[in-house]
This record gives sequence, C-alpha cells and structure tokens, in this order.
Amino acid sequence: MAAKIVCIEALDPLLFRDARPFSNELGALMAQSLPVPMPGTVAGFIRTFVGNQQGWNWKCDFQRALAIKVYAPLLWRQRGFTGEGEFILPTPADALIYREGSNLQVAVLRPFQPPANAGCNLPHRKLLPLRVEVDTKPEGGYGFWKWSDLQDWLLDKPKVPSEPIEGLLRETRVHVAIDDTKGTSEESHLYTVEYRTFEHLQGSAYYRWSLLARVDMPDDMEVTFDGIGLLGGEKRIAYLHEANWWLNCPDSLRAALSSTRYVRMMLATPAIFKSGWKPDWLNDDLEGSPPSAPNVRLQLIAAAVKRHEAVSGWNYAKRCPKPVRWLVPAGSVYFFKLLDGSAEALASCAWLQPVSDAEPDRDAGYGLALWGIWNKSETVGGDEP
Repeated sequence: MAAKIVCIEALDPLLFRDARPFSNELGALMAQSLPVPMPGTVAGFIRTFVGNQQGWNWKCDFQRALAIKVYAPLLWRQRGFTGEGEFILPTPADALIYREGSNLQVAVLRPFQPPANAGCNLPHRKLLPLRVEVDTKPEGGYGFWKWSDLQDWLLDKPKVPSEPIEGLLRETRVHVAIDDTKGTSEESHLYTVEYRTFEHLQGSAYYRWSLLARVDMPDDMEVTFDGIGLLGGEKRIAYLHEANWWLNCPDSLRAALSSTRYVRMMLATPAIFKSGWKPDWLNDDLEGSPPSAPNVRLQLIAAAVKRHEAVSGWNYAKRCPKPVRWLVPAGSVYFFKLLDGSAEALASCAWLQPVSDAEPDRDAGYGLALWGIWNKSETVGGDEP
C-alpha cells in the first residue's frame, strides 16, 4: 500500500455532533459538538473523497472504500499562515494539573501497591490502583497539550504544560426553523448549534488549525488529494491537500524505550475494545501483544482510563443507524511491564498504529497509540509487579 499524509483545513466552522439528543423537544434544542471529530468521521470523509474522485457507483462500490486505511485525526496548530506549527494532543490521563496558591503544579499518577490487608474494587485481581498524592480540584483549560510538552511526559520527565490549550474553540449560532411548505420561518421555533472553528486570535497571535491523517491506499488506486469535500454535520466545506509532515517517534523516546522494561501506552485517538476498557489482545492474566507488534509481549499493571464515550453513525450499506458502541477516550494511559521482546519495536512498529480489537475499527483510525516509559521504582510497597 502507498501511504500519504493528508491535511484537512476547514473552510467553515464545522459541526461534529455528540451523542446527546437533538430534536424539537424541550431540553434537546441544542446540537453540541465534540472537541475533535471521531476517527470514523474523518475516515468516511476521506473515503468519500476518494470514491467521488474515482467515479464509483456507491450502490455497489462502497466495499472498495473499506480497503482504504485512515489513521486520524491528529490536531495541528500553526501560527499565522507561514509560522511554525506543532501537533496538539489530548491531555494524558496520568497527569493532574492543579493550582497550589498562585502556582500551577502537576501530580503524577503511578501504579501503587496497597498495604497488606487493603483492597480495592478494580475489575481484575492483578491490576494495581494509581496513587493520587493531592486532594484538589483539577485546573481547567488543559484539555490538550503541545507535543513538545507531551514528549517530555512520555519520557517520564514531569512538568507543568507550557500553556493551557482547550482545543478547537466553540462558535454558537442560533437558528430559526423553516416551514417547508411556505419557505418562511416558524414563529417561536428557535434552536442552537455549536460549531468548532479552526481559526482564532489569542492576544495578538493568529492561529490556524487543521486535521492530519495518514492514509494507506491500495496499489490499484491512483488518487491526488487536492480538493474540497463535505465534513461533519450540515455538510460544511473542508479542503484536503497532501502534506509532508507527520508525528514520528523522536530518537530520544526510541532510545528510552530500547532500554526499559516498563512502558506506557497513551491513546491519541479513542479506542474500541470488546471488553470495554480492556484490549481484547490481553488474555485473562492481562498479558498479550499489540496488533502491530506481535513479537512484543506485555503485561498490564495499571490503567488510567477516562470516562467512556459513545459513538454511532449511519450505515449507508444497510440504510439504517449504526448501533451505539462505547469508546475508551483519547488520553487514556495503560501501564505495562515488558515480558518478551524489545520495547524499541513499539517505536518502530507500533508508533501511532491502532490498538483497537476489530480490524475495521483499526482501519478507521480508532485507537492510535503513543508509547512512553515509566519508572517502576515509583510503585510503592509490595513485590515487583
């Protein structure tokens, strides 16, 4: 397969609806938007662009679209039109940003061996809880981190992020319902839509946002990504073009992974696991290998999993809604011990590769994983896990 990097730039504020009801009922008159589109949304957008460019008959050629593998989305923020840019990623779940007096602090969550005769209600007997050393309210505004900050975090170098980032800003608009028979507005029928805007001013600085995707194309498809398509709700316009940059594993992190037995897996995009929070490639003893690194055997020690999310959609083949499925949110962190193989393979074979259970979900970009290290000596009490 030929790999291409695709940059998606919004020409309108975009709507990525969440799972909350949106109808002509009290309490459901607002369409709210996700901070970042679901991987399946971006995959469908790119596959539709390819099929339209190829002139497919969507009634019978839709299966060809599934052969296109899309690993996305990653947020890219650029200062101005020609300034420097940087990847923006979800906040890791093993970090707690809080304020102590007037100073910002970061608490590091690590596996913790409870004292003798103590216990907890974790879903597996071999899992360790995470130690939280402060009892405080998290500081708001840190929904995302710059890659330069997250890279240090994956290297187990804790520090407060250099700036608070909320991600794509909201733009709320009030609309009026239209009577289809008269073509006029209906009295007292107002509703609200929350969009995500891909540009904003921060002080005197102007920032432009875009979405990056790595696309693996079958060898028999010759496609040039340069054009417009309709992305998200309300069929709003976005521009696609090919790019020459991607988030590759840095040499410093590769070297750290090659010399450790304790690794962390952080989800850059939401993942779908059959067992809910736990990857199905882990057996009953919490041991197994990631799909893209079969020679690396890992044992799960602990996990920092954010509150689950839901995803659905529309099945164009069967002409019906897709069933609702639960997601492990982006930013969730899994702590592993290396049992066999070299962790360096995680940097070369599994870096930003999907770890979801089902192949169709992996091909749509669910569960892209970043890998880092953690210090086992921070585990308190008990024998080596």
